[in-house]
Amino acid sequence: MFNFDSIRNMAELLAKKKAMLAACSVKKIVLLGGSSVLYGFNTDEIQRQLGKPTFNIGVNVGLGFQYLLDNVEDSLKPGDHVVLPLEFNQYTNPAYYVFGFGIDTFVHRKYWQNQAKYHQKWKLFFILLKHARSSGTPEKRLRRKAAKLTETGCYLGLDTQVRDPQVLRGISFPKTFQVTPTMQVIADFIARCRENHIQVTLLPPAFYAKEINYVYLEKLYAYFSETVPPDLFRLDDSEVYDSLYHANQNGQTRITQKLIALLNNSKNREEL
Repeated sequence: MFNFDSIRNMAELLAKKKAMLAACSVKKIVLLGGSSVLYGFNTDEIQRQLGKPTFNIGVNVGLGFQYLLDNVEDSLKPGDHVVLPLEFNQYTNPAYYVFGFGIDTFVHRKYWQNQAKYHQKWKLFFILLKHARSSGTPEKRLRRKAAKLTETGCYLGLDTQVRDPQVLRGISFPKTFQVTPTMQVIADFIARCRENHIQVTLLPPAFYAKEINYVYLEKLYAYFSETVPPDLFRLDDSEVYDSLYHANQNGQTRITQKLIALLNNSKNREEL
């Protein structure tokens, strides 16, 4: 049985977050990325501690980074601070990817208007069918209902662990570093932000991994002129909810405090 509810949910979630940003007319902090942002960072708490409007614009890495930008970049204004804790596969996925294709095709029914964005369309179509079959299980529908979306756009209340990270397939890192088209898209976005006086902080994601390819990641962040430790928000075994990129409440609380400390340091440097 094919169930496209998760694709419709992504479209609705993206629309809600797009509206959140559009409604804010003051300087703000914006966390952009995939579901590791959605699950990993408590933007309610960041907003409370830093006293500045903060929005969690995490949806799913499978949208593609440019697809996300097409929906939210117009709402970024001078004086904003954009934080990019991007999943590692965000850098290697196409800029318009499978779930963006799914939303355009099955939700908005605008495939013909948008088909030029996507490559290997039949491959994307079959990936979507596979996802629609696996995402329709009662267990996955129950997990989606357990998450509580807050007014700042983050998930709260996931205080359990529903999948043992030890049995999940690990994150696959490229063996060698090569610049991808999406890396260039991200670099161009960062450059546009800085030209428009929008601060950008590129960071690693919230994630769980038994092994990390530090050599690859050092070169990846060096491409963006960053020296950030790649395991900054690395989760412990007990801090995983249902995916290698999804923190439960314990993991979210810990890494949110690390991000707040980082943002506080950035704010203090600006004031000097």
